[in-house]
Amino acid sequence: MTFEGVFTTAFKKDLKDVNKKHPRDVKAIVNSIENVILVNPFNADTKQLQCFEHYRHRIGKYRIVFDFTDENTIVFLAVDLRSSIYAKLRRRFNKC
Repeated sequence: MTFEGVFTTAFKKDLKDVNKKHPRDVKAIVNSIENVILVNPFNADTKQLQCFEHYRHRIGKYRIVFDFTDENTIVFLAVDLRSSIYAKLRRRFNKC
């Protein structure tokens, strides 16, 4: 079963920022979205975040944060380096 992906404007902006700083890494991120997350979002590199009630997928030094709107749709919320993604989520969602 394949899931449908919806990308928020914030996610698109994050991806553009990653492309400016590390253009080679964007290809790995997009490949992971298409071939891993949308096919099987509950694999070994995906974990549920405790504070934000979203899910994160690990791609090397990057994290993709997403959530489900229904049983077939995944909404991608943010992508960034591991060192800064959680601070970004705190600012965006005003939690933890």
